Amino acid sequence: MLADIADFGEFNKVYSNFFAKLYPARSTFAVSGLALNAKIEIECITAKN
Repeated sequence: MLADIADFGEFNKVYSNFFAKLYPARSTFAVSGLALNAKIEIECITAKN
């Protein structure tokens, strides 16, 4: 979640440099406000076999 969707390009650069190809699934969208005035919030889900 991004407080400002204009930050998507920069966020996407960091995301693609941090993770390797076959990137994890994700969704990205703008919201009107985040806790503690954060600029981004990332939700993570994992699975264990």
